[in-house]
Amino acid sequence: MKASKKLLIAFALAAVVVASVTALPLQYLARADNQDAHSTVGEVAPNGAKVQNQGQLGNVIFIHPDGSGLNHWNAARMYWEGPDGLLQWDQLPEMAVYRGHLLDRLTSTSEGGATTHAFGHKVIGPDSFGEDGGRSILALSGFPGSIMREAAHAGHPIGVVNDGDAAEPGTGAFLAEVDLRENANEIARQILKGRPGANDPDPTVVLGGGERFFLPEGTPRCTDTIEPDCAVHIDPVDGAGPARTDGRNLIQEAIDDGWVVIRTREEFDTLQAQLEADSNLAPKVLGLFAADDIFNDEPEEELIRLGLVDDTANDKQGRLVIWGDVPGTLGFNPPTAAEMTEMALTILERHSQEVDLPFFLVSEVESTDNLPNNDNAIGGLRGLKQADDLIGVARQFQEQVPDTLIITAADSDGGAMQVHSPPPVDESGNVTFTDGNPTGDPADEVQFPVDGIEGRGTAPFVAEPDAFGQELEFAIAWIGTSDVAGAIISRAQGSNAELLHTMFSQKFDNTDVYRMMYLTLFGELLPSAEGQPAPDRP
Repeated sequence: MKASKKLLIAFALAAVVVASVTALPLQYLARADNQDAHSTVGEVAPNGAKVQNQGQLGNVIFIHPDGSGLNHWNAARMYWEGPDGLLQWDQLPEMAVYRGHLLDRLTSTSEGGATTHAFGHKVIGPDSFGEDGGRSILALSGFPGSIMREAAHAGHPIGVVNDGDAAEPGTGAFLAEVDLRENANEIARQILKGRPGANDPDPTVVLGGGERFFLPEGTPRCTDTIEPDCAVHIDPVDGAGPARTDGRNLIQEAIDDGWVVIRTREEFDTLQAQLEADSNLAPKVLGLFAADDIFNDEPEEELIRLGLVDDTANDKQGRLVIWGDVPGTLGFNPPTAAEMTEMALTILERHSQEVDLPFFLVSEVESTDNLPNNDNAIGGLRGLKQADDLIGVARQFQEQVPDTLIITAADSDGGAMQVHSPPPVDESGNVTFTDGNPTGDPADEVQFPVDGIEGRGTAPFVAEPDAFGQELEFAIAWIGTSDVAGAIISRAQGSNAELLHTMFSQKFDNTDVYRMMYLTLFGELLPSAEGQPAPDRP
């Protein structure tokens, strides 16, 4: 990072923030006016050393492979790289055990976990989409909004990527504040237009699914040409299309506000080629690559029944059409989370250079949660591969731009994916069952079905070779479809990443994700609010 960028952040942050946000709470104004307000606040690392509250300033890339516990990453490593191989996730040098409990439960909800990451305070699980159970709150810094909204008001370029829909909590709670996560139409509106009365600056890039929440009900489907007043995507599973009930066409409004809107693989590739050809091109981009989630989160058997099968696909990926629509449609072969993140990083870095301030990107792979929540084993493994590819893109960027923090977290463990090897198979070699919960009463004995490459009763998975050259078979077993607390590992690389093995080695809480990001963006390690509820917003 340029020296001028560091000076600008260090000496002008308070003035920028205060000038860009109206009606700030008094406690936030006091903190912003006195950058030394917490200068005597330090924390003690496990080795007894005092940890100062000043950190290395830089960009922040928060990667949220939702629902992925250590068990998921172990399974992904076996399948894609072999049990002795290395994932990109493995090569993130710092790590800590993540604690994800909320105010009212030990297992996080998506909206509660995302709000905790975005605000730095624990909230209750339900109805906490940028709020605390419907209560408007201040962030840990005292700002009336999330860390992403604070960054935007301070002039930082911001962006979100999601292979789910744009209204997913993992990214949406950084930009929107609503009473219920089901209010996707309002979440979409706030992402583009800002929170009511907040005068929020626009994000620089928004890439994901959720086209239906940007178009009014009754919008016809595009035929020969793609126009702002037609829908490119209809959900291939349930046929759902445009869903806005207020009559607003947010795609047209986005274009009128200066956004470049892309909705197909062809449009994505065209813009990517333009970015590569013109290093000065720095558009504001909205990408909507599916009606809802970009992936089809259904069990393998249901996808086959619906005809979502591509017989030209290779054996390792499987035949199931899990991302996008069938071949021959505009929704076929959508951009992956890694590809979208690569585009987002290019655009955000260019905007960052223009304003001489670090950028803030949140990239979520929602498929690593939703597919395991449907006990879709090949979908879960493919989602993990996409998440790992995304981490690889971020690592490559950080190596080129060292003043960047990469930090990962998952708020829960989706389905508790487990590897069963050797797999239980029948005489034809297809996977069968594993023993259930014994009670001592033969009448109560149950068996749990395991998954092969296309679900129950199909061929087992084959791992990549181990160090002995063996290609070992396995099946995937599930505890069910629920999210559980699991064993979540946060990993990091780059600016301030070493804190995971120093001050956070014994305890890394979900609220500490916010603190790490805040330290890197703003240069201040805020004291933890452990045991303290989020303050009401005046």
